[in-house]
Order: sequence, then structure tokens, then C-alpha cells
Amino acid sequence: MTMIELKNVHKSFDDLEVLKGVDLAVEKGEVVIIIGASGSGKSTMLRVINNLEPIQGGEVWVKGIPIHDPKRADEVHQYVGMVFQQFNLFPHLTALANVTLALQKVKKIDAGEARRMGVAALKRVGLEDKAGAYPAELSGGQQQRVAIARALALEPDVMLFDEATSALDPELVGEVTGVMRQLAEEGMTMLVVTHEMGFARDVGDRVVFIDEGQIAEEGPPAILFTSPSNPRTKQFLYRVLHR
Repeated sequence: MTMIELKNVHKSFDDLEVLKGVDLAVEKGEVVIIIGASGSGKSTMLRVINNLEPIQGGEVWVKGIPIHDPKRADEVHQYVGMVFQQFNLFPHLTALANVTLALQKVKKIDAGEARRMGVAALKRVGLEDKAGAYPAELSGGQQQRVAIARALALEPDVMLFDEATSALDPELVGEVTGVMRQLAEEGMTMLVVTHEMGFARDVGDRVVFIDEGQIAEEGPPAILFTSPSNPRTKQFLYRVLHR
């Protein structure tokens, strides 16, 4: 089953065209890694899929829902969870309260059931013992894992990760990618923008290289990382892998 499909998607910010006719399909249970230089359109593509940015042309489908149709676009939030570079936790709320807030406000779930679901989500990311802690009492890796739990609590069919580890100190990256690996093993459909090439190589079913708003090359990690066919892919990977 195709979970995400982009057809000839164009996205501009004023006169700057960021996505230039992107075509992409992601199947159920597939982990697709998006790589590319800063400003290439990677994050914009995720934001388009999650209806955080309108498009100027083309079609975006999530679980058969036409996100390009303004009348139905908001339906996407029933099925898609998104984790950003910044944790965006409320500092005055505990980890559990951060996780349960959307369950109560968006899904209108009563407090008792929301608490049960919130604790279960924190357990999935290994933080059930931190339910009563405030963000300032948590490390950056723990805060990002709370952000992942917040998205998982809504029981999404698709998870989008937008450079979820890039704001972390290097020694904390592993605890977040570990949770992402676990989700992949559980069969979660995932679209991941990342600079963590080890994670991309080990966990991705497919790697997509975006260059200047277009998909320049895509393929299995074993092939794309060892013998890319596009000169721009070769140049990018050499720069990233040898820095």
C-alpha cells in the first residue's frame, strides 16, 4: 500500500522555487532516508507532506487523502506524526503532560485514558521513569525522545523526522537514533531527513538524494553509498563522509 505519494510537486517562497517537480512514493512499512545539502528542499518536502506548507503545483497524497485539496488537507494530522530538529516542549509541563496535551485537546480523550496512552508512549522511548520530570531536568536526547513519544501517542501511521538529531551533542545522538531504529523494526512507515549516514546506511530501505529542489538520485543504501551514478551525489557524499 502506498502511504505517501508526491506527484510533480512545486513549492515556492515568494520568487524562490524550493521544490521543482518532485515525484516520490513511499510504501507501507518503508523507511526512506532523505539526504542533501542545506537548502536543497528536504525539510520543505516534509512540511508539505504534513500540510504545514501549501504547494503551488502538483499533488500530495497521504493514505489516499489529497493533501493538495484545502478542504481535506487537515485530515493528514490523523495519520502523520512529525518530529522536528527543535524539541518544542512546553517548559512548564512535565514530560507526561507534554505527551498527553494533544491527546486531550486534539483527540478529546479523557484525562485517565490520555495518561495511560502517554505512559505507554514514554515507555516505548525508554522514559517511563521520567514522566514527572520537566524539560529543564532532561538532557537534549531525553527531550527529543519525549517529542517522539508525543508524536507516537497519537498513534500515527506515518512518522516524519526532520533532522531530529542535529541539535544534539554527539554523545546523545545514539539514544534518539536507537528509538528510530526500534520504530523501523516495528514496521513504522518513516520518512527521515538526516545527516547521520551510518543510520541511513543501516536502517534505510531507500535513500533519496535531493539537489536544488529535485530528486537527483535514489536507491538502496548499499548501492547509493558505494556506487552513486549522479556526479552531484558523488560530490555530496564525498564531502559528508570525509569531513
